[in-house]
Amino acid sequence: MKLVTKKIAISGALSALLMIPASAVEIYNGDNGKLDIYSSIRGYVGYGDNATPLGGSGAVGADSGTGYLIGLQNNSNFGLKYANGNFKAQIEWGGVEPGIDGQPGSTGWRQYWGSYTASFGTFMFGKNQTPTIDNGFTNDFFNTDNGSQGFGGVATGNRKIQMRYSVAGLDVALVEDTVGLGRNDSATAGTPSQESPRIAIAYTTNDDKGQPLFKVAATYKYYNSDRIAQFNQAPIPEGTNAYHAWVGFKPTFGNSFLSVMAHFGKNGHLYGEQNTTQSYGAYSHDKSLDNAIGLDAKRAGVRAEFGTKFTEDFGLIVGAGYQATFGGSGQNAAAGSNQKDSFIQGYSVFAQLPYKITSNFTFAPQVSFYETTNTGKDVGNLAGDGKKQSGVIAAARVRWDF
Repeated sequence: MKLVTKKIAISGALSALLMIPASAVEIYNGDNGKLDIYSSIRGYVGYGDNATPLGGSGAVGADSGTGYLIGLQNNSNFGLKYANGNFKAQIEWGGVEPGIDGQPGSTGWRQYWGSYTASFGTFMFGKNQTPTIDNGFTNDFFNTDNGSQGFGGVATGNRKIQMRYSVAGLDVALVEDTVGLGRNDSATAGTPSQESPRIAIAYTTNDDKGQPLFKVAATYKYYNSDRIAQFNQAPIPEGTNAYHAWVGFKPTFGNSFLSVMAHFGKNGHLYGEQNTTQSYGAYSHDKSLDNAIGLDAKRAGVRAEFGTKFTEDFGLIVGAGYQATFGGSGQNAAAGSNQKDSFIQGYSVFAQLPYKITSNFTFAPQVSFYETTNTGKDVGNLAGDGKKQSGVIAAARVRWDF
């Protein structure tokens, strides 16, 4: 048996893009397989400013949502990986991000899955990242590494119960988005309320360093029951369709990379991989606009980043993104009114200076500007034509991996 033998493992979008591997500790290696233990502790400290007051009048100086920022990212984690021949398993404990129903995050089981690899592919079942997340094309670590979501990007993390088949870069999965809600409804004496699974497909190619080079992904969900409730609101109507697709490309040139991506979808907020967001200068983005926007909203976005390494340990990443949200039931102007249909746009720019202090300790200052604007009908707190909500954040992330 081997104890405390280090090995390299890839973990996290920032690590992937900077090619900074996290470390794991091998605590057992014998005839019955091997067991690794790992952890990633991620904290942040800085300052945020709400450049426009709640309500979006455009005036500068409001203090809503501003102030000093310090905390532990709730995607910090601790886990075990087990491998024995063709069988692999993983469990992971840590901060659980807020769910798609808007409930606050907490600690809990982030992942628990097992897989078996045969000559014709790998079968996996359990709670794991869905195939359609952004697994390495954006670097904005605010909002639990989802700083780009709603500002040109899609979700970088969405762990769901799923059955997945993988072969030669292709992943096909059946995903359960609302655990438990798809089986029965005790409020109606156990009347069946079967929820159809979401279909998720992705194809990924990696570069010679094992980092994502090209990815195309698409997912679709049909709501076949009118009692699947989310967002603490009325159940989603039977017959609702939800989907999105995206494509990303990240070539490298010596010590530099260019990352570009584009996405389009309808009702993608229902399963949490597309959202329309606002920044008040806090560490986390606000997704409450999704409720006001309503069903059938379409979202289209583009994002680009450029990064370079000045030295082996120090680099620069800059990026910008744009997203449009339109067509939601809550965005349609009333017949005969003087308003036009709402059209919501999100913009963001950021600059980051990641510094690898040791092989498992990184420090990354970042400055970001986010703005969400609305023209046409009042929607949520963006009440009035031409209103906007802007946020500026300057903070640094401290990350320790083993």
